[in-house]
Amino acid sequence: MAENKKNQKTIFEKLNGKQGVSLGIGVAVLIIICFFAYLGLTGKNISISKNQDQGTTDTTTGQAAQPSVDISQVDTKGEPFIGNANAPVTMAYWFDYQCPFCKNFETDTLPELKTKYIDTGKLKVVFKDFQFLGADSQTAGAAAEAVWELYPGKFFDWQTAMFNAQGEENSGYDSKDNIIKLTRGVSGIDADKVSSLMDQKKSEIQTELDGDKTEGEKFGVNSTPAFIIGKQLISGAEPASTFEQAIDQELNK
Repeated sequence: MAENKKNQKTIFEKLNGKQGVSLGIGVAVLIIICFFAYLGLTGKNISISKNQDQGTTDTTTGQAAQPSVDISQVDTKGEPFIGNANAPVTMAYWFDYQCPFCKNFETDTLPELKTKYIDTGKLKVVFKDFQFLGADSQTAGAAAEAVWELYPGKFFDWQTAMFNAQGEENSGYDSKDNIIKLTRGVSGIDADKVSSLMDQKKSEIQTELDGDKTEGEKFGVNSTPAFIIGKQLISGAEPASTFEQAIDQELNK
């Protein structure tokens, strides 16, 4: 009897040991799986068209280090702008005509900055293309280049009209025919000349659009709207106070 109990105890201990080892291995495997799943989630690049929480329209997000920025390194030569050409502060502004957050900036924030800084000669705003939301964005960007070349003094009126007429993304509202129709309603602009220049300089204009976007990406711009003031990159349709703080900081240097 004692021998049987001893044998039973030995068998039980062996089984217990095997179960313990199996359980330990299972837990270890589970931990490893969870670890790699975590790495996969945090390291994954995600492509999205609109990020409502951030107030930006994103092309990519990831773990790359943010490049340094400096307005003095931004190519502003020949670019559309408003304000005093020799203003003490320059703000580069990357945008897409179909971006709803760009419209928010244009209609809500830019008028405040215009009154306080642009009209008083303190700020120059340089418009940089980041037309990535589709063919209609590219067409609108091309029209903007033509308007700027032919009628620089009317560019901002035209730009305002474009954003006021913004419709659903890639719905055709920014087709060439519709843009030319809208352009006819902007005083002081010959829409037929704009249309002709878009055709005549199609390749040259496209090179300019691509160059602006590539330059923006070099500075870490991956969303619209995006801005560089001094050595600061501002992403999203931030309130006027955010821009005022950055502008004042530059003015006080």
